Amino acid sequence: MTPTRLSDYVARALVDAGAGSFFMVSGGMMMHLMDAFGRTKLPYYCNHHEQASAMGADGFARASGRIGLCLATSGPGATNLITGIAGAYQDSIPIVFITGQNKVKETTRASGISGLRQAGVFEIDIIPIVESITKYAAFVDSPSDVRFHVEKALYLAQSGRPGPVLLDIPLDVQAASIIPGELKGFTPPLGNETSPEIEQQCRQILNQIRSAKRPLIFAGNGVRISGQVAIFHQLKNLLSVPVVTSMLGKDLLPHSDEQLVGQIGTRGHRGANFAVQSADFILAMGCSFHIQSAGYEKELFAPEATVVQIDPDPATLERDQAISDVRIQGTLQDYLPALLRTAANQPVVDLDAAWLNFCDEAKNRYSSRNEPHALGSASDPCNLYEFMFFLSDLMKGDEIVMTDAGQPTYVVPQGLDLKGTQRFLVPGSFAGMGWALPAALGAASAEPERNVVLILGDGSLQTNLQELQTIAHHKSNIKIFIINNDGYASIRNTQSNFFDGFFVGSTPGSGVTLPPLPKVADAFGIPYLFCPDRSSLNDSIALALSRTGPVICEVMNRRDQKVVPTVPSYRLPDGTMKSRAIDEMVPDIGIDLRTFQREFLTDSN
Repeated sequence: MTPTRLSDYVARALVDAGAGSFFMVSGGMMMHLMDAFGRTKLPYYCNHHEQASAMGADGFARASGRIGLCLATSGPGATNLITGIAGAYQDSIPIVFITGQNKVKETTRASGISGLRQAGVFEIDIIPIVESITKYAAFVDSPSDVRFHVEKALYLAQSGRPGPVLLDIPLDVQAASIIPGELKGFTPPLGNETSPEIEQQCRQILNQIRSAKRPLIFAGNGVRISGQVAIFHQLKNLLSVPVVTSMLGKDLLPHSDEQLVGQIGTRGHRGANFAVQSADFILAMGCSFHIQSAGYEKELFAPEATVVQIDPDPATLERDQAISDVRIQGTLQDYLPALLRTAANQPVVDLDAAWLNFCDEAKNRYSSRNEPHALGSASDPCNLYEFMFFLSDLMKGDEIVMTDAGQPTYVVPQGLDLKGTQRFLVPGSFAGMGWALPAALGAASAEPERNVVLILGDGSLQTNLQELQTIAHHKSNIKIFIINNDGYASIRNTQSNFFDGFFVGSTPGSGVTLPPLPKVADAFGIPYLFCPDRSSLNDSIALALSRTGPVICEVMNRRDQKVVPTVPSYRLPDGTMKSRAIDEMVPDIGIDLRTFQREFLTDSN
């Protein structure tokens, strides 16, 4: 067998595993890795901060369904990845991170000296730092172990509940010659055949759906992560049961789907929350009962429902036991096909017409467009919800829509009516500020023919502003709508509500100033458009969407923008916080859940 450079073996293994591109910031301690990956002819993207490289790989993985890949050098290069790694870990995104390292003898790990802070130049032991936010992290100190580490990392990144992995490879190990076929590999555990237990559980679930008067399916992004979207659609159509989604699972169904009620949660759709709080049976798949979905007071969630939860993560099931009555540890790769097979062999569910009418009316009567948004006159700055309604109507139906932290995190999914094959990508539980700009580059690299439509707050833009240059360099097909709300609107709202309008670090007067966007766009050579008021919305959005390549469109937003509707929190006399149930949203619209139930459900009290 012919020897090969270890770095070339690693690069080829990632290509064979399905990596489609990689993201990096150049560095000396990764020089053999850079050379090897560059020679694979994979497209690569040179970011200007390692955090952006991590987030670019994240965006690629979410958009493509393939494994993400990110390279970084030692020391600060490795530590700069941490926010991106953590976001991928919490949202179950499979990414392989490979960091370069000093030669083995120049590392603290190899020194054998307890408490040694540093051995080599630009050196730190990254493994213990990232162990809690990766599925696997390994220091590859011997060339003979590289095949085992690579194969194990690739397996763990994509199996069970997916997530990021990291391999730290010293410079002399990168350059070593190996014969891969002579090295020890990793043997994955045996795959689960469809067991009688799974079939029995599926029969019980379907029997519960059939016996329920008000069944509901709660679907999340785990359906897509597990590669089961097509199977989910078949099962959903066969059962005809109404569906609600998590925020990350929003793009499982277009808004027009007759079974879709909406997105649940503290800042979800009022009608979808009405459905959850009225259901008597809920099947949760590919999602958890995170605070964003279930609310802060979990004992108030779905008070009338028997809840069955399928999840591969035992820790998540343990956390959610206050809500779920039946917790099944397993993957949707096993359970969704089994549910479909079982459902196909049993009579179709005969649903109560009153329940279907209830869900349909809840969706349409309490859609985001029917909420009491303050719009103002034609010459006033835009309301972000109205912007989203125009944007939804003007898009063709094949775009990738993305957003970031702050108010857009909540307003964009509430106001976005997805259609066609559109995708919606958002930093979920971690909600990292600045994620969307480099992640949009990753999504554009995965789907270069599609428009990537990015809605970004003016404050969030600054966090990874430098990536405008990477986007400009690649002429990426990204339409960047910058929502100008004069800084940090979410923080201002919090300070107005809880601290009597005493602002700290949220306004120009309290320390936050931002550069003029026309000058920013000009500096990076990106075309600039301006939407000053409500009357300009249609023309500005249409022009931005029609452009080829990147474009920045600045949208002047109401400074007092509110998230509508929302589940409010309030402060008790002892200083603790309390929240309402998810059906008790504000502003008050003159009808509560019980009144709405009496209008449609004959068995409600």
